[in-house]
Amino acid sequence: MTDRERTSPDSLAQAGAPAAISNRQTPVDRNAVQYLDRVRAIFRPTSSDTLAPGLAPFIGVEDIFRHVGTADIAPNGVQPMMQCPSHWPNGPTWVPIRDLEVLEILEDQDVRAG
Repeated sequence: MTDRERTSPDSLAQAGAPAAISNRQTPVDRNAVQYLDRVRAIFRPTSSDTLAPGLAPFIGVEDIFRHVGTADIAPNGVQPMMQCPSHWPNGPTWVPIRDLEVLEILEDQDVRAG
């Protein structure tokens, strides 16, 4: 194999393919997210029946959310809630954490004991 063949775009793409697959992060356990943590997450609602108006364009979009509290969501009971980014529609301000694929916890206000 010549140097030119080794550095062709096709050979680079083939060599990089397994690395790209192995670099895919596994989602973070939602239970690891604590009060006031920010997370980098993808919005993936579990039910389109309860989707607030205006949120459909954000399905599958990666963004930054903040854990802000809990809410009683029938029939699922009390759920941790995440604050929607400011550029989302004015109506919905919180989404349940179960609707997010958490990729990374960005702990800017860690309030954990110990």
